[in-house]
Amino acid sequence: MKLLMLINARSGMKNSKAHLLDAIDIFCGNGYEVTTYVTQSPNDAERYLLKNRKKYDVVCVFGGDGTMNEVSNALMRKEYKPLLGYFPSGTMNDFGTNFDLGNDPKTIAEKIVQKNERPFDVGLFNDRYFNYVAAFGAMCDVPFTTDRSAKEALGNIAYILEGISHLPEIRKIPVKYSLNGKDYKRDVLFGLIYSGNRVAGMELEDKKRARVDDGKFNVLLVDYIPSIFETSDLLDYLLQKKQLIHRYQTDHITLEFEDDSTVWTLDGEKAGTIDGKAEITIINKALSLLA
Repeated sequence: MKLLMLINARSGMKNSKAHLLDAIDIFCGNGYEVTTYVTQSPNDAERYLLKNRKKYDVVCVFGGDGTMNEVSNALMRKEYKPLLGYFPSGTMNDFGTNFDLGNDPKTIAEKIVQKNERPFDVGLFNDRYFNYVAAFGAMCDVPFTTDRSAKEALGNIAYILEGISHLPEIRKIPVKYSLNGKDYKRDVLFGLIYSGNRVAGMELEDKKRARVDDGKFNVLLVDYIPSIFETSDLLDYLLQKKQLIHRYQTDHITLEFEDDSTVWTLDGEKAGTIDGKAEITIINKALSLLA
């Protein structure tokens, strides 16, 4: 079998790459013909696979959730879809944690050669695909505005520090949304549409209720809090005021915004602003991960 090791050398902590050769050794020892490609720029993984995907039976991604997002976008746009392997090397690694992958390349490679396929759902956000989360609102741009060198040195703490610096920019977002045959209108602080149970390093759902292959999104919308700057512990406040949190499960949601400047992220990467409307659909068991 032909296997591509697609490497984002700029992703995550520097010491995450220490045992990469151990993984390649396991593949070669199990009869795989291994090709390596190191991405050179943003979107290079997507570009490379759009051109070369048919050469490989398995594509292994060594990078963060953003690199994995590029790979899924390439494969979802074409009929031929090789199996996937994932070596999470980013800072949060939410997608990999949904599969209990851990961060030891040798252990992950040993799982991949066992050829246990685990299908997972893929979301479609207007014309762009995502693996586990589409988000908008308060501090959702923190993952891509945080300095890379700070993430390498400080890990998750870098996100916290960057988030604090964004507090003065928090505003209410008027939104109309439709799902499961009902229409709603709210002023929200932020919104998450996600598959699985983990986002931004937090487990938001019970694993038995929220799976990556159940054909459903979890939707979480939090009402805008006028006195947010007087709230010393936002998470504790929201836990006490559960009526401010709105949860749903659906396979399709449409959101309309009064303001075209609402910024979205997909799998922790900047997706930019939209022209007033976001239509989000889930595609059940669209791709398969060896894990």
